Amino acid sequence: AGNLPEGIPANLDTTTWQTLQTKNDRYHQVSILLKNNQNQPWGYMQVGHSLKESDRHLATLKLILLLGLPISMLLVGGASWWLAGKAMRPIYSSYQQIQQFTADAAHELRTPIAVICAAVEMALATSPSLESEADSTLQTVERQSRRLSQLVQDLLLLSRMDRQEQQDRPSPPIKFQSCCLNDLIGDLVEELADIAIAAKISLEQDIQIDRPLYVLGNEDRLYRLIANLIANAIQYTPPAGKVIVILKREDRYAVIQVQDTGIGIAPQDQSHIFDRFYRVSSDRSRSTGGSGLGLAIVKSCVEAHQGQIEIDSQVGKGTTATVTLPLLGH
Repeated sequence: AGNLPEGIPANLDTTTWQTLQTKNDRYHQVSILLKNNQNQPWGYMQVGHSLKESDRHLATLKLILLLGLPISMLLVGGASWWLAGKAMRPIYSSYQQIQQFTADAAHELRTPIAVICAAVEMALATSPSLESEADSTLQTVERQSRRLSQLVQDLLLLSRMDRQEQQDRPSPPIKFQSCCLNDLIGDLVEELADIAIAAKISLEQDIQIDRPLYVLGNEDRLYRLIANLIANAIQYTPPAGKVIVILKREDRYAVIQVQDTGIGIAPQDQSHIFDRFYRVSSDRSRSTGGSGLGLAIVKSCVEAHQGQIEIDSQVGKGTTATVTLPLLGH
């Protein structure tokens, strides 16, 4: 017979499996019923052992899991991040090379395109007696040359924006200054009025504030942003339609809205309209000569000015582009 550990009650408990608790330790006890030759109960035998070692091992295991699991996860996460970065490095390098090639190609194309445009303009101006077929051909060449020139300018602008977003390949910073949106919108509506008249579209401005609204930004980029939105609205609005440019203030932000009564954008295309070179598969793209870069430039300009842009459009009813920019001093 063994000794009864201190703190365990001496009364007989015949439960087969028991875990007994003392002040400092735990014990596991097994009770076995004893029988005589006639298979009648004769007594009980109880055997127990301390769980001190098991508890100590369990406590050590818990501590290892508590400390080791987070550390292991951090190590695995760090290693994964490093390996992913190493794997992405060649892809990122290729992307940079593509960007550089685009910028270099666009830069090199500017001069020959300008020469072609100048030569065609000179031919049209100095040869009024050209046959109608030759004259029509030259006009087509001039029109497509101007379109190509605009595409090259768009590519150069996007390339510069991309470089300014890359911290490891810095580009000359954008010059930001105080810009009056009232004046900018007024000038653009006046400048684009002839295009709207030629398209038989009403172009109006609706300034809904009494005081000028100023933002901190680059005037050339803001000009391009608003001009692209207005030109896009005119381009996709049928004759007798209307384009309205709205300027208002909402709390600490200036809100520019360009509303049109054009053909609208299908829901499945709205999530892609800011993608570069994206063209919707409808008459909207086939009937116009856009490059698919206008709204991509708009989005880049908005992001460069810490703003937001939203497009709300219904097919056959029109489109509203809303640009939100933080006001100067807010």
